[in-house]
Order: sequence, then structure tokens, then C-alpha cells
Amino acid sequence: MQEERITLFTGNFGSGKTEISLNYALHLRENNKKVAVVDLDVINPYFRSRAKSELMEEHDIEVIYPKELKHADLPIITADIKKLLQNEEYYGVIDVGGDEDGATVLGSIADSVKETAYELNLVVNTKRPFTDNVEGIIKMKEKIEAASKMNIDNLICNINLGKESNVEIVEKGYPIIKEAAKKLDLPIKFIAIKKDLKGDLDNLNYKEEIFPIERLLKNTWD
Repeated sequence: MQEERITLFTGNFGSGKTEISLNYALHLRENNKKVAVVDLDVINPYFRSRAKSELMEEHDIEVIYPKELKHADLPIITADIKKLLQNEEYYGVIDVGGDEDGATVLGSIADSVKETAYELNLVVNTKRPFTDNVEGIIKMKEKIEAASKMNIDNLICNINLGKESNVEIVEKGYPIIKEAAKKLDLPIKFIAIKKDLKGDLDNLNYKEEIFPIERLLKNTWD
């Protein structure tokens, strides 16, 4: 899997981009990279990278967010973000807020991001209402690009229903994302799947890489 120094994940609310961001940071760290996660999400106060800052720090991964305002839902950009963009010793994972509202915050640092090697990934979950069809995925891409002032480089296939996820829903949703990728002339960077389902998904012989993830962000009632 090609790894740029700065990897950004965006998507609509409920796409699973934060889960992907955290798992991708752990993936980079396993490959002996110096890693920092930037929590740029001011949209969802419940499922944000900063909620797992202690877990990340246990793996020697720094989480960047306004620590004195940990629970604030404000578009605050800390100086540490720009330091990360300029420090080539680090690989950065940026968790962007959902929908075009969250992408607007990204737009405020777009010029700085573009000065380094990066890729912007659109996480797509066809089990969410606004991206359950090809037209919806294309519209979501266009809205996020307009708000962020950046172009999407890849789609991420992350079809899931939380702990109720199974291979069957991936089989049904994958053709939708594949068709959207074809119309947009974009690659699918990887197909994300819960680790315990990877073996079953491997049997389907998709040409894209399978990225097994752990479910780190759980509802309090799980």
C-alpha cells in the first residue's frame, strides 16, 4: 500500500473515517514510522480521534488537538499541525470532520498541506443514507472538494454496520463504490474490513488490498 507522508481521511457523517484514521496510524507505527494523528473533527463530539489519545500514546503515536479545549466543538487549528506538516521525520494522519462542514476546516490549512507529499481519501460507507448510491458518492466528493479546496485522490471502501458488519453487506455495497470510482476515474485505495472477517473477504478475490481494522470506537452501550 503506497504511503504518502501526510494521509487525510474525510467522508460523510458515519462513514467510519475516524476508525480508519486510527487504524491507519497504528499500521504506520507497526512499520516503524514516527506517527502523529491530527484530530480536525469539530462536527462529531462523540467519535473523534482525541477520544483514543491515551491508546495512541501507548503506541508512541502523538494525537494533535487543542488539549486545553479537548471537548470544544470549535474550528481551532493548533500550531502543532503546521509543525507536523513541516517536520519530514513524521508521518501524519489527519482525521477530517464529516461532510462539507468538516471539510471547511481543512480548507483553512489546505495551502500548507499542499506544500508536502499528501493524499486525500474519501471514506465511503454505502450503509449511510447520502452515499448509498453512485450519484450520492459523486455529490459527496464534489461538496467536500469545494469546501476543502483540495481534490480527492482515492476512495476507501468501508462498508459496515458497526458490530453488525458482515461480508454480505460488503458484497452488496462494493459494486456501488466500484462504479463510482470508475465514473470519477479514481482508484480504491483499500477495502476496510473487521479483522475477524478478513479471511472470508479474501475468498472473494477483490483486486484491491484488504485492510483489516479493529473496532476501537464503541458506543457506551456496546
